[in-house]
Amino acid sequence: MTYEDSSPAGSVRPPADFNPRSEPPLDFPDRELEEMTPADYQTLGLMAGLEVHQQLDTRGKLFCRCPAGRKARRVDAEVLRHMRPTLSELGEYDGTALMEFKTRKEIIYRLERSCVCTYEMDDTPPFEIDKQAVKIALEVCRLLDLDLVSELHVMRKQYLDGSIPTGFQRTAMVGLGGAIPFRDSQLGADRVLRIRQLSLEEDSCREVSDIGHRIIFVTDRLGMPLIETVTEPDMLTPLDVQAGGRLLAAVARATGKVRRGPGAARQDVNVSIAGSRRIEIKGVDHHRGLPRLVHIEAFRQLNLLRLRETLRRRGVQESFFDIAPEGLAWDVSELVIDARGLLRGCEFAPVRDALEREQMIAALRLRGYDGLLRHRTQPGINFARELRGRARVIACLTGEPFMIHSDVEDFGLSTLHWKQLRSALRCEREDGLVVLWGPAVDVSTAAREILARAAEALVGIPAETRQAFADGTTDFERILPGPDRMYPDTDTPPVPIPDSWVEQLELCRNETPWEREDRYLAEGLPAELARRLGRAPWSRLYDALAPRTAEAARCLAWALEKRLVHFWRESGRRTLPSAERLAPLLRALEQGRLHPDGFEPALDRLLRDESWSPEDLLRTYLADGDAGNLEALVAEAAEQSRVLNTDLPEARLRWAMGRVMRGGRGRLDPRRVRSALAETLGIREAQ
Repeated sequence: MTYEDSSPAGSVRPPADFNPRSEPPLDFPDRELEEMTPADYQTLGLMAGLEVHQQLDTRGKLFCRCPAGRKARRVDAEVLRHMRPTLSELGEYDGTALMEFKTRKEIIYRLERSCVCTYEMDDTPPFEIDKQAVKIALEVCRLLDLDLVSELHVMRKQYLDGSIPTGFQRTAMVGLGGAIPFRDSQLGADRVLRIRQLSLEEDSCREVSDIGHRIIFVTDRLGMPLIETVTEPDMLTPLDVQAGGRLLAAVARATGKVRRGPGAARQDVNVSIAGSRRIEIKGVDHHRGLPRLVHIEAFRQLNLLRLRETLRRRGVQESFFDIAPEGLAWDVSELVIDARGLLRGCEFAPVRDALEREQMIAALRLRGYDGLLRHRTQPGINFARELRGRARVIACLTGEPFMIHSDVEDFGLSTLHWKQLRSALRCEREDGLVVLWGPAVDVSTAAREILARAAEALVGIPAETRQAFADGTTDFERILPGPDRMYPDTDTPPVPIPDSWVEQLELCRNETPWEREDRYLAEGLPAELARRLGRAPWSRLYDALAPRTAEAARCLAWALEKRLVHFWRESGRRTLPSAERLAPLLRALEQGRLHPDGFEPALDRLLRDESWSPEDLLRTYLADGDAGNLEALVAEAAEQSRVLNTDLPEARLRWAMGRVMRGGRGRLDPRRVRSALAETLGIREAQ
């Protein structure tokens, strides 16, 4: 099935990662997410896309025969590595490789014998690619309406942060150029979401610690098969990004062959606005926070573009921040000085402590930046945080704080010390100052990075990836990899895709979420319930139970929606009861022996206590199970209600109703109880 492209003109793939609209709306006011409309985001020129990584539920890893999904419980060995940049075939260094080299990281890999082998440590060539993983990837491709490749060609994608010991990830393109209905789009139910590609990849290590110049990984996750689904930038509002993420997750889960739980699915979010470039926010492991994350990033970019215009009006140029490439920063540039002598006797505790530890303290001159270091970029965050983030990641400064700037008022250094630093650096009135402290080599690296980031502000939005936080704000993570980070893997031969595999996929094709939704609508479920159930992981359980009446279908669907999610959150287990275990309850509901109000409590009991049998539950929750005692229950509640301090008949009736139904929910018909109570209390009910 194919779909016509109904995406607006603004969703055309931007060239070279830049937004196709070049004029930023600098006069657009900062607003909260709740105050924005789709038209507002159109004014901003917002474009967003997703790269969704989903682990596959296979027995083994992708390029070796170690078991997949086994979590390491002990450490049998450790491996120490250092990453060093090398020239590409074109005689160039990758920017990310140079950045990682500046960090001077020691990379520690913790190994457990049962879930890692010499392949992961790059000591032996890869095994044949896992066929089970290939078949699952092909199945997801068909659900996304992608064109399948006839042959898998494994490529090497540079991974230079140490999370893969080889320095590259083996990846193979499986499908290209698809489109799926995007009915939940905020811009209309007739839209589609274009899928650029789907790749089959090996997962990276699990990070457990990153402090200073040492980062520690556990290798149990390394090499596990995952698929990466990349969309076109067709999501034009933050709510559309959330809806798109949930749609892609539902498609993958429709196969029943993907892993669930923490870390099993992660998405990178690509965001740009008019006049900006694509910024990649890495590793977001949930959907609920996506709208706020995208909204804040859009306004961060707008505020950085405003900063650029201010710097240009002041006549600031990139050459103002040039520094020699070699040597300690204060030895090779007039923009940086050793400030230890000037700050002797400083009462600011972090600086005083640095002096006592004989650490370096450097002061930097940022030409034209006076007042701009406090320029707002994100909620509660200013531009100085952009400088601090770059210094923290690349220079590995770990002290808190390790930086202060001249736009901070009534905090840190005294007015006299700031004047002395300005004089030593020959600052003019519009210049800003930054003071750093820590180990000498790290402070020198940090000074260079701050000067580089100050220069990049004149470009607008630097090419970088960012780390997401729970409140929707982000911080620098690493330089955005270059476009030539992939190249052929000479260790792995091409893998032909047999026609028989594709034919089998067509014969056993799973329903897509939107196809299930259409079927449930045709069967009489309300639209919202059909939509929810079409994407729910328990839709197969619902289909296996096959409710026979419309009332039973609605009751079952809502009960699964509410009680299963509650049980999963409370227990931490994502298990489904068998259809055989639930069937007696559903049949009793259809026959009228189980009251609809009793179905949810019975399901709750069935989920929580495996010792209960459906037959025992039915005896407990049989409809009108307390009917023989109804007269006595009503008489007792009516008598107790007479002591209430109220003259309102309806209040007395509701109180008595609560008393009777407290122990009879699911067994007594509420309408029958109300009628009996009204008669006993002498209250005339409206006809």
